[in-house]
Amino acid sequence: MRFKSLLCSALVFASSSVLATPIVSGLGGSAGFGENVLAANDDESSSFIDITPALSGGLDFFGTNYSGLYVNNNGNVTFANRLGTFTPYALTGATDNPIIAPFFADVDTRGGASTPSAGGNSTGSNLVYWDLDDVNNIFTVTWDDVGYFSRQTNLVNSFQLALIDKGNGDFNIEFRYESINWTTGNSSGGSNGLGGTVARAGWNSGNGTDFNEINHSGDQAGMLNMPSNSNVGVAGLYVYEVRNGVVSEVPEPSTLAIFGLALCGLLGRRKFQG
Repeated sequence: MRFKSLLCSALVFASSSVLATPIVSGLGGSAGFGENVLAANDDESSSFIDITPALSGGLDFFGTNYSGLYVNNNGNVTFANRLGTFTPYALTGATDNPIIAPFFADVDTRGGASTPSAGGNSTGSNLVYWDLDDVNNIFTVTWDDVGYFSRQTNLVNSFQLALIDKGNGDFNIEFRYESINWTTGNSSGGSNGLGGTVARAGWNSGNGTDFNEINHSGDQAGMLNMPSNSNVGVAGLYVYEVRNGVVSEVPEPSTLAIFGLALCGLLGRRKFQG
């Protein structure tokens, strides 16, 4: 019984705020982040990517259904066109290019591989990968220990975007931050990766009225601390649900604690269903 009590306490405690969130690996390819990769570049993008093999109903994003998108080197995906803009702009304004951005900043992957960041799944490749998982119905983009303009790798960032199919155009957005050490490219007013126009994170539907930036977007200290921040009580993880085209933040941290309590209830049962 003491073991059960200790385990339950651990589950509730862990579910509240202390779980680290490394980027997801094991997705195939040489680095484990998928078999598709952007060649080393500055300000470039993928061609149009059909996401329906993983998200069969597409993405219903504020009334517009998207069957594909573009992966942009500079920390975002867009739906109407490629985006080569390197100095991040506020995601709360009007745009004709809907965007989802875990870390919109001047990523430059031409500096070559670096030493992997400690404490996670990054590999030091300094490249951007994407994966279409048609088994689990997830589209994942990984920025693996990426440097900043111009060709700098003294500081690198590892973060990830996942779009998770929930059926009929519904989906979840996940931002995962494993290691953030720079916020600004040298052509965005930065010096040694800091200062100037700081990275932004959030989304914009493109309809002129529906958009959101996370609390720390554009704030240097806040963006550097993203591996410790969260909107769900799990360090380094931001989760948004998109249902019938509308984005909401869920679950609340208390929901995660309730989940831990539910697991404790299962442990307390004397009989299990066969």
